[in-house]
Amino acid sequence: MIQPRPAPVKAHGFRFWLRKNLFNGPFNTVLTFVAAVVVAWSLYNLATFIFVEGSWGQVWRNMRLFGVYRYPPEYLWRPLLALGIMLGLMGVMAGAGGRKSIVAGAFLPIQGFVAVVSVVAILFWPSVRFLWPGALALGFLGYFIGSRWPRSIKYLPWGWGVWLVVGYLLLSGLTTGGTLGKVPVRDWGGFLLTLILFTGIIPSFPIGIALALGRNSKLPAIKYFCIGFIEVVRGAPLIMWLFIASLLLPLILNVDANSLPAIMRAYVAITLFSAAYMAENVRGGLQAVPRGQGEAARALGLSAWQTTLLIVLPQALRAVIPAIVGQAIGLFKDTSLVFIVGLVDFFKVGDIVSVQPEALLVTGGVKLEVFLFIAVIYFFFAYRMSIASRQLEKRLGVGER
Repeated sequence: MIQPRPAPVKAHGFRFWLRKNLFNGPFNTVLTFVAAVVVAWSLYNLATFIFVEGSWGQVWRNMRLFGVYRYPPEYLWRPLLALGIMLGLMGVMAGAGGRKSIVAGAFLPIQGFVAVVSVVAILFWPSVRFLWPGALALGFLGYFIGSRWPRSIKYLPWGWGVWLVVGYLLLSGLTTGGTLGKVPVRDWGGFLLTLILFTGIIPSFPIGIALALGRNSKLPAIKYFCIGFIEVVRGAPLIMWLFIASLLLPLILNVDANSLPAIMRAYVAITLFSAAYMAENVRGGLQAVPRGQGEAARALGLSAWQTTLLIVLPQALRAVIPAIVGQAIGLFKDTSLVFIVGLVDFFKVGDIVSVQPEALLVTGGVKLEVFLFIAVIYFFFAYRMSIASRQLEKRLGVGER
């Protein structure tokens, strides 16, 4: 008689995954145990420092400095109102798209972050005790509107445009005193300034696309201008362009250096620097599109502009989504370089807090606590952008055939 075959080995489940990836041989088994010991030891030391040894009082006392720097306390309702409107607009997009949409994947964690801050504000921050919950409520109101009336999403472009204007007016002020008193730009700082500078990625996107298309142009004047701009900007670090913007931009515009806010000069430098790298990312996507796509479109009667805008460019942008998001994450962290030109962003505030007289009284200082806090905030927002990128790639089928 033929002997019965053994039962098939289970090819799924957690135990199968462990056996296949971590314990599939003597060497991997030993390596797994060594790595587990190192990770456990590291996590234990980190947890001991965070919950036992760390002196977090200096970080806690300077939360307003981390958030808005020297923005007047009596006007804190203005940046938080701008934040609440932004959350409301994101909520409309998330509600209209559903919980599994890309925007909802970013909106809900941010709302969770704001909810935690709201609880802390209610308990410990009297000056913003009702402002943070108000911003949270505006976000949920927007989500309710989007889920109840999905067609409201068609008005969002106008809403975002109005928000940009209203947000700037709220932050800067309109009058010399009163509720809407003017706040000098030099008093803006902290995480507020980091977010403002990070929005430079928005204008850099169309500028970068225009430069990439211009570099592929058959007109020599346009082609070589774009090549020269891209190569010159990419040939120097961002720090140098920040210095040039601070010193050269007033000369180009023939105005007094003090008449141009330092934030504006840094914003221009960051935008143009990002545009040059964006152009090369988009150009790589254009080269990845098969030439037959354009030839087929022209054979169907589409013009050169229609072929580029409707056929070639969408495929090119789809192919370079990882590179574009990677650049956005890099730019978000590179905004910390603006302290070189005298701006006090989120990172620079940490440096200021760590050398305050109260901080120097702590044995060993509080630099590790301060910069660990800053690293966690940077990681949270950078990681959320990375997750949104993966969701977008999965929806568009990037890397699949």
